[in-house]
Amino acid sequence: MLTELEGAILSDMFHRGRDTAFKIRRAFAESPSLEWKGSAGAVYSAIRRMEHRGLVLAVPLDDARGTKRLSVTDAGRDALHDWACDPARSASVGIDPFRLRSGIWLTLDAPERASVLRAIRNAIEQSIAAHKAYARLHDTIEGASIDLSLRLQKARIAWLDAIEGEETEER
Repeated sequence: MLTELEGAILSDMFHRGRDTAFKIRRAFAESPSLEWKGSAGAVYSAIRRMEHRGLVLAVPLDDARGTKRLSVTDAGRDALHDWACDPARSASVGIDPFRLRSGIWLTLDAPERASVLRAIRNAIEQSIAAHKAYARLHDTIEGASIDLSLRLQKARIAWLDAIEGEETEER
């Protein structure tokens, strides 16, 4: 079974044709998601693990840096397919920093809560703008991810609006 990082790496290789660890690492670094920045150590280690498991083939290029041309093996394609089509893992709420913190925000005193939620709203609005700019640079596969990210951020704004509406009614 692939980890989320391994699935994302295989997808990047298979669907986008990124064929070196450096190119994959750079794609993660450019992601608008803080959770997907993927340290070089994490990305390179995951590639090595997948190579040892026969999911990735790494052919050395004759360069001074020891670069390897990466490709997804048949076993890697099967693992990628199974990972992408796993209903339980696909429907998981996964790591969601907003969800994990939301209840805590409601315990803050009113002035601090208002300040924190205003700052979060601003950060979400900035994220929406960044995602829209990022969307123009990418392909269909990344486009679906960006669309879902935008919808999620808009749902978060709607939640903040609902909380603000409830607080207004209480006054």
